[in-house]
Amino acid sequence: MNRFIAILLLAVPLVFTACSDDDDHPRHPEWVDNGGGGGNDGIATGPLNQYEQTLVGSYVSDDDPAQPFYLVLNSDRTGNYKSVSNGQTTGEGFIWCANDKELTVQYDSDGSYATMEYYYANNHLYVDGIPLVANTGGGEVVQNPLVGQWQGTINGYYSAVWGQADDNFTTVMEFTDDGMGCQLDYNEYSPKSDYAYTPFTWTQAGDVITITYQTDSDLSAARISNYALTSAKFTGQIAYGDKTFTFRFDTVTGFDWSPYQGTAVEQAKAHLRMLRKAKAGTVRKGSFKGVVPKVP
Repeated sequence: MNRFIAILLLAVPLVFTACSDDDDHPRHPEWVDNGGGGGNDGIATGPLNQYEQTLVGSYVSDDDPAQPFYLVLNSDRTGNYKSVSNGQTTGEGFIWCANDKELTVQYDSDGSYATMEYYYANNHLYVDGIPLVANTGGGEVVQNPLVGQWQGTINGYYSAVWGQADDNFTTVMEFTDDGMGCQLDYNEYSPKSDYAYTPFTWTQAGDVITITYQTDSDLSAARISNYALTSAKFTGQIAYGDKTFTFRFDTVTGFDWSPYQGTAVEQAKAHLRMLRKAKAGTVRKGSFKGVVPKVP
């Protein structure tokens, strides 16, 4: 869920439900006259209405443990979401307002708006059809230091496997606690036009981590061994078939996967609930397009 209805905003006129009866701002009357930008630039100055007061809190979905969705609505009208879907973690901050039926957000990244229906039923808060309960833990509990986003280089891999120049390429990998993940090998100087995006699943047994890539990738399973892992650094050896490479990764946060996930995810942005079901396949672009990985 990178944006709830970003694609819809391009296709139809913007129509929003006002969150109060003030005529100064017909779309979002609580928000101040300061350009309507994202983040703190557009936070309302007035008090929360009765519906907004009830909505304030931290929530997590409970319908699918493999694809958790986190939503935070703060009393100062700031908020954020985080969604784990098919091995990809997405999230963004926003400001928000609400009436008795609809929650409207304005995203920090580009100032765009999205409006979603919400209601209460069966001891849940439903937002765009997603059932949410109070997140008393404040977020997911990560026990394994491997879980998260890592960025660095795999020495010799880009030339041996992809026929690319090692000096110009970098890898980002994300491991989620449900055994899913994704990998992006890309040119540092043209990251949106020269890359290979590959979803995977992973298992850990003793001192060996096995990565199984999506079948349409033509990549053999990778085996990580003889490694050192902390909350900040991940180094060691990774083998593809009979070829072994050394790697060095540093932990990163906030890497945005959405530009690399293909049309299925782009279409799913039309609604929050669709994104949780979207399946992103392998994507090869630029110098990676049409290249068959050279691994046995």
